[in-house]
Amino acid sequence: MSALVFGLSAVSAGFGLSAGRKAARETRKAGQRQAAEIIKQRFLVREIATQQHLNRSDQYAQTASYNRAAAAYMGRSDRSIAALRRREATLYGRDVERIRTQEEADVANLYAQAEGTIDRAKAQASAIKAQTYGSLLNTAITAAAIA
Repeated sequence: MSALVFGLSAVSAGFGLSAGRKAARETRKAGQRQAAEIIKQRFLVREIATQQHLNRSDQYAQTASYNRAAAAYMGRSDRSIAALRRREATLYGRDVERIRTQEEADVANLYAQAEGTIDRAKAQASAIKAQTYGSLLNTAITAAAIA
């Protein structure tokens, strides 16, 4: 009878070990899939930044056209027109730099999120393995006590 119980315990332990390893492997794979999905979002971030840049470029072109028309209508000198152009160009450059800086920060944040997701999945997989080996050890001790 004890040989049968010992044999069944060994079979159960083997299945438990196999299931635990599979669960750990699947946890790591799921983490990698989630990380890949997070990283894909960088394309959306870049698309949004590009659209913001294009919108700002259009706004700059419209403002420059308006300033030229207004200056011509009012008969302003070349110096005042040049000052308006420099001011608008400075504002435009600053806005574009802010858009690009925000884009870089958002993309870096996505990569950090992806890395954190992978790290959490690895930690969960390690915990599953530890639990599996603990269960295996417990089964072995119980089987040895029975035998």
